[in-house]
Order: sequence, then C-alpha cells, then structure tokens
Amino acid sequence: MELTRRALLGTATALGLAGCLSSGDSNVAYPDTATRTPGDPTDAALADAEPEPSAVDDDEAVQQTEPSVPNRQLATEVGRVYGEIEWFATDYDDSIRVYRRALGNAMATVQRVRDTAEFDANRLELVRRATDRAVATAETELGGHFGLPGQMREEIDRYVATIRRFADRGDLDRVDEELERLHDYLRGIRSEGFVGRVLSDRQIDAALYRHLHDDTVDADDDEDDEDDEADPGLFEVHHSAGYAGYAYGGPRYIERDPFDDAPGDDLNAGRELLARQELQFEAAGEATGRRGFAYVVSYAVPDAADQPSALEPLDYPRTSLFVQHYDDVATAGEAVDTLLDTSVSQEGTYSFGRDRWRRVYYRGGEDVVYAYLIQAGPFVVVAAPSEVAWEERVDWTAPLDRLWLWRP
Repeated sequence: MELTRRALLGTATALGLAGCLSSGDSNVAYPDTATRTPGDPTDAALADAEPEPSAVDDDEAVQQTEPSVPNRQLATEVGRVYGEIEWFATDYDDSIRVYRRALGNAMATVQRVRDTAEFDANRLELVRRATDRAVATAETELGGHFGLPGQMREEIDRYVATIRRFADRGDLDRVDEELERLHDYLRGIRSEGFVGRVLSDRQIDAALYRHLHDDTVDADDDEDDEDDEADPGLFEVHHSAGYAGYAYGGPRYIERDPFDDAPGDDLNAGRELLARQELQFEAAGEATGRRGFAYVVSYAVPDAADQPSALEPLDYPRTSLFVQHYDDVATAGEAVDTLLDTSVSQEGTYSFGRDRWRRVYYRGGEDVVYAYLIQAGPFVVVAAPSEVAWEERVDWTAPLDRLWLWRP
C-alpha cells in the first residue's frame, strides 16, 4: 500500500515522542562508522585484542613464563594465514548462509513497513532494529574476514537518518522512496553476484590477502611518493579439508581458475601441477599429531603497470609452501625430529626472508627434491621444493618476494 501524507500519525510530534527517533541522530550508540573500504587493514574488526596485564608477584611470573616458541614472530604470522585458510575451508559457507538469511529478514521487515497504510515512530523502530540485527550478524559472521560490516553500518545509518528527516517534515512520498532504496541496498549486498565478487572465497581481496602479502612498496619505486602502493600479489591456497581458492589484489581479474576443468580440455594443466606439488611435499609430511595442512603457492605476477588484460597464473613462475598444523609446539618439534630421522635429510641452514631455515632434501617420486624447512610454534613449514639443488638456483626467491616472509 502506498504511503500517504495523512498516514503520518502526528508527523513530527509522533516521531519526537520516541526517544530514539528525535530530530537529531539516534540515541543508540553505534559502532564506529568512519569511512572504510573492504580489505582496509585499519578495520577495527581485524585489530588484535591486547589483554590487560595482570598483577602477579615475581614467583607467579616465573611459574607463568611461556615455554620457548621457535620463531615466535613467524609462528604468529603463519597462524593468521593458516587460520584464515581454514576458515574459508570449514566455516565460510555456513557464515555466508547466515549472513544472507539475516539480510533477507531485514528486507522483509522493510517491505512490510512499506506495505502498511501508516508510518510512525514504531514502524521506523522496526526498520532500525531489523537492520541493526543484520549488521550485527554480518559483524559476527564476516567481520574478522571482510571489511563489509563497517560499510553496512555507515550506509544503513544514512538511510535511516534520511527517512527520519523526511518523516519529521511529513513528506511520506520521500519516506517511501528511501525505504525502497534501503530495500534495494539490502537486496544488492545479499545477491549472489555481490557475494561472488566482493565476499568471494575464490578470488579473495580481504584479510587473507593482507596476511599473505608483504605489503611493502618495491625498492625501485619513488620513495618520496606517499601514494605508492605495494605491487599486487597472487597467492593460491589449498586446505586439507578440500578447499581451494586465490588471494589476489590488483588491477586485473583472474578470468579463469586453472584448477577448474576447462570445457573441451582433455588435460587440465593446473591439476597436473597440483598433483606434482603434492607429490613433492609428500615425503616432508608427518601425520602424527597433525590437525591439518595447507599449501600456499606464491606467483611472480606482473607489476600493476605491466599486467596484461587477463592474468594467466600458469604462465608465471611460482613457488610453494607446505604448512602443517600440529596440536602444540612440542608435537610440531617431534614431527620435525621424526622427519629428520626418517624421510628427510638436512645439509646446513640458509636465511631467506627474515628467518633461518634448514636446508633439506628427500625423495619426491623418482627424484631428489631440495627444499627449506622450519618450525614456527605449532607449525612446520616446508618451502620452495625443487629438483634444482639449493646452491644452483638463480633468482629463486622471485615468486616469494611479495609473501609475508619478507615483512620486517
């Protein structure tokens, strides 16, 4: 039913009597709505919480001293990366379903208010409560992974404020128009197209990308230019639960997934490469006490200015990491000992990125594979497997240069 001016019960008087709908902003304290964009690392939802220090005496402090954690900083960074990959592998689908259901409920409430013959403070309150629930759900389900909830809060607050302003004036045609726009906005961010593009679990430009990427400006760039941005990175991820996707940020879209079967192709080169990678890492795996594992493949993608109109990942140099997650630090250490006692041999160490790695070799299929191994807390990471021996490699770190391993 179309709203009419006469349907406003008391116009500004009716709205003014409801405390949350006074002529200014709502008296409800909303979360910070400063302008953000999806993937903005300043998003409060992605900030690490720092617990307040507790008061303990010296004896208690000694008892509470944490056990030694090998490569603590690397362990923290690997934990963030692995946690995000695992979330996409195990929780993403359910979280998206809950998010879309909450938006559907908010849309239904907005439509019911539009269909009523009257509009007053109570009906505006229904809209506000329904949209608040949708934002809260988005924050709970997606807030630590995508920057959308902050943008939702900002957009919805703007719609509600506009509806309130025109209702105070008695202009119900504009109220109806803004309710329709709010409904369309909710429908847009709920759509499969929006989810597949902005909240994608295949081509990700969000927290996972930021955790993976070095995020430093190339040394060849003009250091005086404050607008310089880090060159784009392209990272392929696989999890033992069966998940596969990309984390990417740059001016071009990846137009096809090389690990999906292309129509008419008898052989999928991407799947062949993945099978070969798994074979190379097989001997460096230890299942005892292991919760799960993931592969990260870093590509030497062209710089933003040199990127072609379509990215072709299989055309670029790539280097892989194999991340195994164990029950605790001690179990991870035992896994390293087991590997060195059985399938893996060590020949010295080598520093790349920020840390010192073991140089190891082992049989991968019919060939000897040379790689690097390190324990980082409860994780064991094996990097850069190749049939080329370590001392004979040339520019081998190029595909890794934008990975977080180089972060200061």
